[in-house]
Amino acid sequence: MNYNLFKLLLFVSFFVLSDCSQKPTIGNIVPDHKWSYEDLKSEYKQCRGRGQLISKGTLRGKLTFFFTVRDDSTYIQFRDFLGRRTLYLQLLGNEVYAWDILQDKWFLTSQIQSKYPFLIVLEPTDLTRYFWGIDPQLRGKEYPKDFMFDHKSIRISFQTKPDAVGSMVSKAMFQINDNQNQIEIEIEEREYGMSYPRLIRAIPTIILHN
Repeated sequence: MNYNLFKLLLFVSFFVLSDCSQKPTIGNIVPDHKWSYEDLKSEYKQCRGRGQLISKGTLRGKLTFFFTVRDDSTYIQFRDFLGRRTLYLQLLGNEVYAWDILQDKWFLTSQIQSKYPFLIVLEPTDLTRYFWGIDPQLRGKEYPKDFMFDHKSIRISFQTKPDAVGSMVSKAMFQINDNQNQIEIEIEEREYGMSYPRLIRAIPTIILHN
């Protein structure tokens, strides 16, 4: 073998082996860090991601969604299995605004709560914490007297999984009417410090006035 070629191969091999022996970059390591809600917002300002909502029981169905959360506000776009935009949600502080795109209708907080009773306990601010990846810690709250939490009426639980910034809440499960019906909201991907600008928009005025 040509001596100069041999030196070149030896030189390249050294750098390849050196690169393989290096530790993973910090972006690939899941840090063992417990974030507070305020610290997470202060550090990243915003977050985006995607996931799915699955309902089981008498109301079977599945919707995918994309979301952006900024500070205490969350914007969510749902799509059906055909990829059509079906429902757009805004969680602004403790208010919920919903736009049924296919029916061209909008709903207020009280109307949404009557359709989804678990939202009486899981308030908009709790959902925003969830989309950030923070446990809403519902058990410290007071509930309406006619609402049975963690009993036959409804049970709410959360699951965590490793993320790029730590172990974050990624799944919310609602078991309704003694496990006869179940709704799952699962975050499949989060990107901290990023957003989907197209989601941050106002519901058309003509819809709000209908």
